[in-house]
Amino acid sequence: MIEVLIAIVILAFGLLAGSRMQILGLNYTQAATTRSYATMAANDILDRMRLNRTGQATYVGFDTASSTIPANQNCITGLCDAVQRANQDLRIWARYFRAGDATDVATLLPPNASGSIALDGQAVVVTVTWSDLIAGEAEEDRTVTISAVL
Repeated sequence: MIEVLIAIVILAFGLLAGSRMQILGLNYTQAATTRSYATMAANDILDRMRLNRTGQATYVGFDTASSTIPANQNCITGLCDAVQRANQDLRIWARYFRAGDATDVATLLPPNASGSIALDGQAVVVTVTWSDLIAGEAEEDRTVTISAVL
């Protein structure tokens, strides 16, 4: 009888360890997915900047956490110059971060994510930052930084 009880206790510990492993696996998968979406957001604005090289100065210094989100430039139905196109691109990019008029928009990045664009010499540096909490560990700031010479 004691052997059965010991076997049940060992089995219970094994099942608990297995369930903990599953929970951690799901959390790490979510963290990897968020990193992928952050990379996608950074690459998106870099691609938009490549298409609008003459408006590049308009993009630099933009921060979704502190900059004013540009108004709709209506570039779909009308012609836009380089600055208007850049402002429209920044408006669209801010939607990744629920900024501007996109506060109720469902995005793939967490609500605490922010993005910024800076210039380092000849290179444009795009940084996306968010906080991540994995399985009860301390919350950590995560960052994806991509730099490119356009």
